Amino acid sequence: MPRENDSRPYRPSPRLDRRAVYKAGCEESLEFRATVLNFLQAHQLMGAVKWVSEPGSLPMVTLRCHERVLERLRKAPEFEAGQSLTLELQS
Repeated sequence: MPRENDSRPYRPSPRLDRRAVYKAGCEESLEFRATVLNFLQAHQLMGAVKWVSEPGSLPMVTLRCHERVLERLRKAPEFEAGQSLTLELQS
């Protein structure tokens, strides 16, 4: 890609501390997990959830749940829900 004609000298971006980036990611993940759990509790879906993953460094939650929980999460505008593996859960 051609370089833009710019009279200002090049200044690299300041380097971010990896620990700060990781900590921010963990905090965002914890907040997102709480949002998901609050949604499930508010819609009385926790009884259809068998397992919830622990927070990590990415804002993502893995659930083992009935199909109706997945459908409800897909309809909610604040979540992007997908299915990675079909499991038949027996209650």
